[in-house]
Amino acid sequence: MVTATTAASGHTAAWLGEVVVHGQDVRLPLGIDRAPSVGAATAVAGFFVRRDFTVNSRRAAAGLRLEATDGPFAHGSGPLVRGTTVALVTALAGRAAVLGELDGPGVATLRNAVPDIP
Repeated sequence: MVTATTAASGHTAAWLGEVVVHGQDVRLPLGIDRAPSVGAATAVAGFFVRRDFTVNSRRAAAGLRLEATDGPFAHGSGPLVRGTTVALVTALAGRAAVLGELDGPGVATLRNAVPDIP
């Protein structure tokens, strides 16, 4: 596979999303308080709200106003969901464990859209 030139996705943000989300999958249960850079998480957030990739992130974000409290990410209109960029990304990736880190009237709507993927 070392010489393989094909991949599941040609989107750099998709691969970055794998690192960001699965990194959080490991860190959160272990209580490791470290997050990826806001720049990396912002790139992933922008990708996730534009398309359903391996999870239904675009559908989860539909009809909501998502705003990062720690960076420039903002998307959509509708009931507001606010939180750190990495918390928004992690929730859009289907991890219900981070929903408690988000606030706003749109969190209940997002909670219904997040299937809690382990």
